[in-house]
Amino acid sequence: MSRRVIVIGGGPVGLTAALLLARYGMRVALVERELRPRRRVRTVALDDESLRVWQACGIADRIASDWDGGAEGEVMCRYLTPGGRTFLGLRQTGGDLGYPQAVAVHEGCIAEALSAAVERHPGIVVHRGETAVSLSQDDDGVEIGLRDEAGHLRHERGSWAIACDGCDSVVRGLLGVDMPGETLESSWLVANVAESTPVLHATIRCDPRRPSVMVSVPHGVRRIECMLEDREADSVRSDEGAARAMLASVWPEAARAEIIERAVLRFDARIARRWRVGRVFLAGDAAHVSPPFAGQGLAAGLRDAANLAFKMAGAAQGWLPTAVLETYERERRPHQERLTRLALRLGRLMTPRSMAAALATQGIVRAATALPFADRMLHLRGRAVRPRYREGFIGAGRLAGDYLPQPKVGTVDGQVRMLDELLGERMTWIALGRGSERGAMQGIPVASGDTVLIENRDFRDPARVLQGTFGRRSVLLVRPDRIVHTHFRPSLAPWRLLRKQPCPAIQLA
Repeated sequence: MSRRVIVIGGGPVGLTAALLLARYGMRVALVERELRPRRRVRTVALDDESLRVWQACGIADRIASDWDGGAEGEVMCRYLTPGGRTFLGLRQTGGDLGYPQAVAVHEGCIAEALSAAVERHPGIVVHRGETAVSLSQDDDGVEIGLRDEAGHLRHERGSWAIACDGCDSVVRGLLGVDMPGETLESSWLVANVAESTPVLHATIRCDPRRPSVMVSVPHGVRRIECMLEDREADSVRSDEGAARAMLASVWPEAARAEIIERAVLRFDARIARRWRVGRVFLAGDAAHVSPPFAGQGLAAGLRDAANLAFKMAGAAQGWLPTAVLETYERERRPHQERLTRLALRLGRLMTPRSMAAALATQGIVRAATALPFADRMLHLRGRAVRPRYREGFIGAGRLAGDYLPQPKVGTVDGQVRMLDELLGERMTWIALGRGSERGAMQGIPVASGDTVLIENRDFRDPARVLQGTFGRRSVLLVRPDRIVHTHFRPSLAPWRLLRKQPCPAIQLA
């Protein structure tokens, strides 16, 4: 079987998918309709899951100055009453995935780092200035017809294709897949404004007269978003003076600051009816779009890329069954539906219909934050929004389907490294609380190409993060996207687990 994948779309999701596929040994053709990368700042907030995905892409050091997470315990986001009082403050929490749970990001700079890594990679060929115009597929592969700006037509063939070409996806249209959902009623002015004095925390004013959002991102950019009345949308769209006055009503310094870019938008909540047609898969905005109120748009696309890339590689190279590709949508859709509902609920909190509704809702939220468990649920990052897969490419064990934590660990040569740096590019077995392979992995069906890591032999976890999560003397099978496939303790009942699941590495729930 060929090991070539066509990725349509050179935004952050497409670039990430291409790098992950190449990391797993696949050849990639990346097709992008724009001739040159554009330094857009669309997404301004991300989480530890996303930074961990980019670590797997090999760009962690390159983008270290392009995100800012503040200090542990620092307030990262304030929800304000119409009068300007804080009724909900979300504090920074050190994530168990190796990064802060909430960060402000400069998407344009990160996209540049991704593009540079893609251009350098020998396994990726980039085709710019081309648009998909036709699509056909058979039992052996998929063929995409591509037209450049001069009108020349050529064809690209691969084993599979991934459409990462945005909410107006051409590929989705060629497949005849519709995208049901809704477009929200109100228009919003969304602008990036130059600033010299950044404020770390985001500010969300939940005022029925003018809901607004403000976020400072690295490299001197302030994102301002404010809801418009119907009569205002046309003038703000066409008249920079009207747009500037509107921005200044949210942030007075916008009256004299440079407006880098601006747009008037109406937000959508839509999910494609199918994410796969034969050998073609949809990812990112091509598969789903949600309002930005939960800050999960780009993060969702990166989850798609991480989930799909290793499954394609495993199916092409024979270390996973081809049927594993059926689990992509089964795993990702339920979580995306949950996040879309969350975004719509947060939108209602941020845009109350009346002053009475605002005061009542905000009073309830303020009272709820006095309860520790409620405060954690309102954090809107980390475990509160993380996927927990309970079906799909998941094996046995209470914590199967959860993310593997990423502590800093000591290596045999005395270095301190992030745990993911030790994991393999295929499946990885981790035996905890052990010191030798004898006994730790006895009777466990380790497949050719799997990596085996044994605590106290291959690494040391001084804080015992892994043992604290999974239990001493546990054995884990970890997928390349850092999801725990199997979790068990052989010392308790190895024969029972293995009789139930003779080959965990290819078990499909």
